[in-house]
Amino acid sequence: MCRATRKGEVGNGFAFFLAVRGRHLAGPAVFNPQSFLQTAVEVPSKSPFILALRAAAALTILAHHFALYAPLRDWAAPLAGDVLDWLARYARATQVFFVVGGYVAARTIGARLWSPRQLGRFAIQRYCRLGLPYLAVIALVIPIYAFARGWVTDDVLGSPATLAQLLAHVFFLQDVLGYEPLSAGLWFVCINFQLTFAYALILSLEHRFGRNDGAWFLLIGWSCAIFSLFYFNLNPGWESWGLYFFPYFFMGVLVHRAVVHGERASFLAYQLLFIIAVCLAWRWRLVIAMIFGTLLFVAEFSGLGRRWPRAGWVLGLGKISFSLFLVHFPVLVGALCARLGWTSPEAALAALLAAFLLSLAVALLFHRWVEAPAARLSRRFRAPEAARAKPAAQEGQRGLVFEH
Repeated sequence: MCRATRKGEVGNGFAFFLAVRGRHLAGPAVFNPQSFLQTAVEVPSKSPFILALRAAAALTILAHHFALYAPLRDWAAPLAGDVLDWLARYARATQVFFVVGGYVAARTIGARLWSPRQLGRFAIQRYCRLGLPYLAVIALVIPIYAFARGWVTDDVLGSPATLAQLLAHVFFLQDVLGYEPLSAGLWFVCINFQLTFAYALILSLEHRFGRNDGAWFLLIGWSCAIFSLFYFNLNPGWESWGLYFFPYFFMGVLVHRAVVHGERASFLAYQLLFIIAVCLAWRWRLVIAMIFGTLLFVAEFSGLGRRWPRAGWVLGLGKISFSLFLVHFPVLVGALCARLGWTSPEAALAALLAAFLLSLAVALLFHRWVEAPAARLSRRFRAPEAARAKPAAQEGQRGLVFEH
């Protein structure tokens, strides 16, 4: 399966490698999932439902990729082909992360008083938060793909990396410039950066011209969403740009305004706009965004989102979801099975299960040693908050787990 399918979901490939090294990095305690997932949610969360959504979406994406990519999928097909085909076709959830991302951006970024001077600090902050884990993935994927080459098809691994390709990745420009991505999950970081920076840019321009009510962003947001839904989003060739995914992000922003500012009519009108777009050109991804946007609104408006769920393992999975969809694709597991000759359907199913468990362990390690330090570093570049924005800023710090 060609890696060009990455835009539907996200994923990556060094699970087994880090899981083996994890025993030396963090000791035996990190391999107690219940214990570690409990400690992963030490920072209080105002919205456990958001963490639960992220956990469910990350596991869905993991199942999608495990059912999609060779060689384990091909070897397991005689025993579980129908199930794998269903997961490959329907287990889609990337839109959930964009909807939640828009909601959280409105709750944190949208609550600040912006100025053009703060944009530079914000760009550095976001690069630390998203870019450092992204660079860590690149550093680990290259040798692992070299190990797997010859045992896993080039459709999955792609061509060996070039210097120009690496530089394009460092600046989040690989898709824009037409370079082959080094890993399927990296596009999500680039799009996330585009969307959040554009949001901050518009808010800073509002402040520069004497407005702080978000009206400009709403006007621009509605215009961009309509243009995307009825034109831009219809062409997969434009998936390298945030505008392609903007309708999902804006859905989250409108959910926040409906819950916090009582603008429920705008949210309902936006849902109607999605229905019209789906009727004109069927897109399952729009339906997913509508469903989960509605669930998020109901949960937050009713207060359920602040009370449920309370299971520590669910909240822990939600917190490490960013790490999980960066590291879960089991390239090395498939290569090891190929080298050892474990290619029977039974062995492939066992390998898929092992890769799933290893992916969880790797995500825990990656979150602890890469993602969490990157988040702490990013806080040093947080732009100073105005006096009336401090409560929102403090909430944003407590909810940093949501800022991806």
